[in-house]
Amino acid sequence: MQKLIIIGGGELARVIIEAARAQKSWDVIGFVDPQPCEETVRRLGVPRLGDDSVLASLTDERLVLGVGTVKVSRVREGIVERIGVPGRWASIVHPFTSISPTAHIAPGAIVLPGSIICSGATISGHAIVNLGATIDHDVFVGKFVHVAPQAALGGNSRVEDNAYIGMGAIIRDHITVSANTLVGMGAVVSKQFPPGRTLVGVPARPID
Repeated sequence: MQKLIIIGGGELARVIIEAARAQKSWDVIGFVDPQPCEETVRRLGVPRLGDDSVLASLTDERLVLGVGTVKVSRVREGIVERIGVPGRWASIVHPFTSISPTAHIAPGAIVLPGSIICSGATISGHAIVNLGATIDHDVFVGKFVHVAPQAALGGNSRVEDNAYIGMGAIIRDHITVSANTLVGMGAVVSKQFPPGRTLVGVPARPID
């Protein structure tokens, strides 16, 4: 088993720790976080190793980003840039998923239980495909994208870097969601909008 360290110790980190353990190929030796994260230690029995400065002395372990946001934010991207350890990022894929053998899951990506990823789809580095999300054929999910639970991305759609697809949202086939876009919960995106917008409603429309 490979040793694994989680970056972050909050709510998302706990989900990732359990997913990594379910894979049975990772030995989760601990997490790093500036906060004590006592609930994570208590509930999962995983030690806090310190803040991310301790990674300088832990050079053999693989890493995964366990810091989440429920909005468009560069926080996660900034953490990866600051840590700067290319080649050490692990992909965490819960065994209760359905992933095509022709799909590509990049280093750092996280795929959580109940997700379906179909033929030719790409999940880029540090993207999150959350519980029960559906990624249809030939979809491209960019870096640091978060696809929230039960969202559905139609075939040949594209979600560019750092977008957030809200819970239960639907992206029509062959549509591009531009970078840094927030798609609200339950929204239905049927056409493309410029980057950095907040889209809500059925059909989705910008509110900013």
